[in-house]
Amino acid sequence: MSTDADAEAEETARRRGGRRGPWIVPVTAIVMGGVFLAIYLGHHKVGMAVGGLAVMLGYAAILVFGSRRSEALSLLRGKSSDERGRSIEQRAASVTLHVLALVLVGGYIVSMIQGRGQDTWANLCAVLGGVYILSTIILTRRG
Repeated sequence: MSTDADAEAEETARRRGGRRGPWIVPVTAIVMGGVFLAIYLGHHKVGMAVGGLAVMLGYAAILVFGSRRSEALSLLRGKSSDERGRSIEQRAASVTLHVLALVLVGGYIVSMIQGRGQDTWANLCAVLGGVYILSTIILTRRG
């Protein structure tokens, strides 16, 4: 059952552009582009520096200008103010988790066959599994 407080919170979230705000993802993309630029310039890789910055600036621009016309871009930008949008985000996160688990375990198996690099893959698998288990425990206790 909805309450007036729930309706008010949803309206506030809608006005702000979702739970995270409409600018957090584009700003993060721009900041990461700057990080890529600095790191690659530090390694004297000008092409990678400019390319990394361009990709991140392009991603931010596509999100900002495309989110007005595309629901998918709006969700990627962080503007999920209704139950349907939050449901899509949860399902996308679930699919991502499953694909990532397959990729990490597959990478671990391939590295074992090749006889090198298993530690990195094993550690990534451990982090993925640990976070999944811990978050499941926490979320089941919260309701």
